[in-house]
Amino acid sequence: MDRAAPGGFASNALLWADSVRSSRTVQAPFADVGLPPIDPADIAAAAAAALLGDTHVGRYYTLNGPAAVTPREQVAAIGEALGEPVELLEQTREQAFAQLSQIWPPAVVDKTLDALGTPTDDERKPSPETALALGRAPRSFADWVTRNIGAFR
Repeated sequence: MDRAAPGGFASNALLWADSVRSSRTVQAPFADVGLPPIDPADIAAAAAAALLGDTHVGRYYTLNGPAAVTPREQVAAIGEALGEPVELLEQTREQAFAQLSQIWPPAVVDKTLDALGTPTDDERKPSPETALALGRAPRSFADWVTRNIGAFR
Protein backbone atom coordinates (compact mmCIF):
# COMPACT_ATOMS: atom_id res chain seq x y z
CA MET A 1 0.00 0.00 0.00
CA ASP A 2 1.72 3.15 -1.12
CA ARG A 3 -0.77 5.48 0.51
CA ALA A 4 -3.85 5.37 2.68
CA ALA A 5 -6.02 8.40 3.29
CA PRO A 6 -8.25 8.08 6.35
CA GLY A 7 -11.44 10.05 6.76
CA GLY A 8 -12.66 11.40 10.10
CA PHE A 9 -11.49 9.50 13.15
CA ALA A 10 -13.92 8.02 15.68
CA SER A 11 -11.52 9.29 18.33
CA ASN A 12 -12.42 12.89 17.43
CA ALA A 13 -15.35 12.28 19.79
CA LEU A 14 -12.82 12.56 22.62
CA LEU A 15 -13.14 16.32 22.15
CA TRP A 16 -16.51 15.87 23.85
CA ALA A 17 -15.25 13.81 26.81
CA ASP A 18 -14.95 16.67 29.32
CA SER A 19 -18.47 17.96 28.70
CA VAL A 20 -19.94 14.46 28.73
CA ARG A 21 -18.27 13.78 32.08
CA SER A 22 -19.23 17.13 33.62
CA SER A 23 -22.74 17.77 32.26
CA ARG A 24 -23.77 14.87 30.01
CA THR A 25 -23.94 17.29 27.08
CA VAL A 26 -22.12 17.66 23.78
CA GLN A 27 -21.86 20.79 21.67
CA ALA A 28 -21.43 20.06 17.97
CA PRO A 29 -22.39 21.59 14.63
CA PHE A 30 -24.16 19.85 11.75
CA ALA A 31 -26.02 17.41 14.02
CA ASP A 32 -27.65 15.52 11.17
CA VAL A 33 -24.80 15.35 8.66
CA GLY A 34 -23.40 11.84 8.63
CA LEU A 35 -19.86 10.75 7.80
CA PRO A 36 -18.28 7.30 8.21
CA PRO A 37 -15.72 7.76 11.01
CA ILE A 38 -12.87 5.27 11.18
CA ASP A 39 -11.59 3.61 14.32
CA PRO A 40 -7.90 4.55 14.74
CA ALA A 41 -7.22 0.88 15.53
CA ASP A 42 -8.33 0.10 11.98
CA ILE A 43 -5.87 2.66 10.61
CA ALA A 44 -3.12 0.98 12.60
CA ALA A 45 -4.20 -2.46 11.38
CA ALA A 46 -4.17 -1.27 7.75
CA ALA A 47 -0.69 0.20 8.25
CA ALA A 48 0.53 -3.06 9.80
CA ALA A 49 -0.87 -5.06 6.87
CA ALA A 50 0.95 -2.75 4.47
CA LEU A 51 4.23 -3.06 6.34
CA LEU A 52 4.13 -6.80 6.91
CA GLY A 53 3.32 -8.00 3.41
CA ASP A 54 3.42 -7.07 -0.22
CA THR A 55 -0.24 -7.65 -1.05
CA HIS A 56 -0.96 -3.93 -1.00
CA VAL A 57 2.12 -2.61 -2.80
CA GLY A 58 1.21 0.12 -5.27
CA ARG A 59 -2.33 0.49 -3.91
CA TYR A 60 -3.98 3.64 -2.61
CA TYR A 61 -6.86 3.19 -0.17
CA THR A 62 -9.42 5.59 1.18
CA LEU A 63 -10.02 4.43 4.74
CA ASN A 64 -13.20 5.16 6.66
CA GLY A 65 -15.77 3.43 8.81
CA PRO A 66 -18.53 1.00 7.86
CA ALA A 67 -21.43 3.48 8.04
CA ALA A 68 -22.18 7.19 7.99
CA VAL A 69 -22.93 8.35 11.53
CA THR A 70 -24.25 11.79 12.41
CA PRO A 71 -23.09 13.69 15.50
CA ARG A 72 -26.58 13.10 16.91
CA GLU A 73 -26.10 9.34 16.45
CA GLN A 74 -22.59 9.50 17.91
CA VAL A 75 -23.89 11.23 21.02
CA ALA A 76 -26.66 8.65 21.33
CA ALA A 77 -24.08 5.84 21.10
CA ILE A 78 -22.07 7.44 23.90
CA GLY A 79 -25.22 7.75 26.01
CA GLU A 80 -26.16 4.14 25.33
CA ALA A 81 -22.72 2.92 26.35
CA LEU A 82 -22.90 5.04 29.52
CA GLY A 83 -26.39 3.81 30.30
CA GLU A 84 -27.78 7.33 30.56
CA PRO A 85 -28.77 10.03 28.10
CA VAL A 86 -26.33 12.56 26.74
CA GLU A 87 -27.83 15.71 25.24
CA LEU A 88 -26.65 17.18 21.96
CA LEU A 89 -26.61 20.98 21.86
CA GLU A 90 -26.33 21.86 18.19
CA GLN A 91 -23.94 24.71 17.46
CA THR A 92 -24.02 27.15 14.61
CA ARG A 93 -20.97 27.15 12.37
CA GLU A 94 -19.88 30.40 14.03
CA GLN A 95 -20.13 28.92 17.52
CA ALA A 96 -18.18 25.84 16.44
CA PHE A 97 -15.54 28.04 14.80
CA ALA A 98 -15.07 30.06 17.99
CA GLN A 99 -14.76 26.92 20.12
CA LEU A 100 -12.44 24.98 17.83
CA SER A 101 -10.24 28.02 17.15
CA GLN A 102 -9.14 27.78 20.77
CA ILE A 103 -7.33 24.51 19.99
CA TRP A 104 -6.65 24.59 16.22
CA PRO A 105 -5.44 27.25 13.77
CA PRO A 106 -8.35 29.12 12.13
CA ALA A 107 -7.49 27.80 8.64
CA VAL A 108 -7.71 24.22 9.94
CA VAL A 109 -11.01 24.97 11.64
CA ASP A 110 -12.45 26.44 8.42
CA LYS A 111 -11.47 23.40 6.36
CA THR A 112 -12.73 21.02 9.05
CA LEU A 113 -16.10 22.77 9.28
CA ASP A 114 -16.39 22.78 5.49
CA ALA A 115 -15.80 19.02 5.41
CA LEU A 116 -18.20 18.36 8.30
CA GLY A 117 -20.96 20.64 7.09
CA THR A 118 -20.90 20.10 3.33
CA PRO A 119 -19.20 16.77 2.64
CA THR A 120 -19.10 15.44 -0.89
CA ASP A 121 -21.12 12.38 -1.81
CA ASP A 122 -17.90 10.35 -1.80
CA GLU A 123 -17.02 11.58 1.70
CA ARG A 124 -20.44 10.45 2.97
CA LYS A 125 -20.09 6.90 1.66
CA PRO A 126 -18.26 4.08 3.41
CA SER A 127 -15.31 2.98 1.31
CA PRO A 128 -15.11 -0.69 0.35
CA GLU A 129 -11.33 -0.18 0.24
CA THR A 130 -11.15 -0.22 4.04
CA ALA A 131 -12.15 -3.89 4.17
CA LEU A 132 -9.67 -4.66 1.39
CA ALA A 133 -6.86 -3.02 3.33
CA LEU A 134 -7.85 -4.75 6.57
CA GLY A 135 -8.89 -8.14 5.27
CA ARG A 136 -12.07 -7.77 7.36
CA ALA A 137 -14.90 -5.31 7.92
CA PRO A 138 -13.98 -2.07 9.67
CA ARG A 139 -15.16 -1.50 13.24
CA SER A 140 -18.23 0.65 13.89
CA PHE A 141 -18.34 3.89 15.84
CA ALA A 142 -20.34 2.08 18.54
CA ASP A 143 -17.52 -0.48 18.84
CA TRP A 144 -15.01 2.34 19.32
CA VAL A 145 -17.23 3.94 21.99
CA THR A 146 -17.59 0.66 23.88
CA ARG A 147 -13.81 0.19 24.00
CA ASN A 148 -13.23 3.82 25.03
CA ILE A 149 -16.18 4.52 27.33
CA GLY A 150 -13.88 5.18 30.28
CA ALA A 151 -12.98 8.54 28.74
CA PHE A 152 -16.61 9.63 29.05
CA ARG A 153 -17.38 8.40 32.60
